[in-house]
Amino acid sequence: MQHDAQHVVLMNIKNLRKELKVWGRYWSRQELGQGYASRSACDRLKEPFTPSRCGGSRNHLPPDHINSYDMKVYTLAIDCRRALRAQYICNGQWQLIGFDSKKTFLFWLRRAEMALFGE
Repeated sequence: MQHDAQHVVLMNIKNLRKELKVWGRYWSRQELGQGYASRSACDRLKEPFTPSRCGGSRNHLPPDHINSYDMKVYTLAIDCRRALRAQYICNGQWQLIGFDSKKTFLFWLRRAEMALFGE
């Protein structure tokens, strides 16, 4: 019985990470080509993610599923947002974001994922 509960939780975390990957790929594509001129996805890595800094012009509205994750991520602590940005938008380049160590980065990443999972 307990094994089944752990399996369900594991599958939900897998689904959350899958959705965060979709969210990260979307914003990575937006930063690379539409409205950011010559900026790369990881150009200003020390900035925490905020919806107003992503996506270029305000004429472009992200899809609803992306927008819902934007609002959830925006409510997190700054270090949680930085960790999510490093992992899912910048493909795990935590060294450039300003974390002291990989252990610190993983702490904030897991904390962010757990906060999103709990909602």
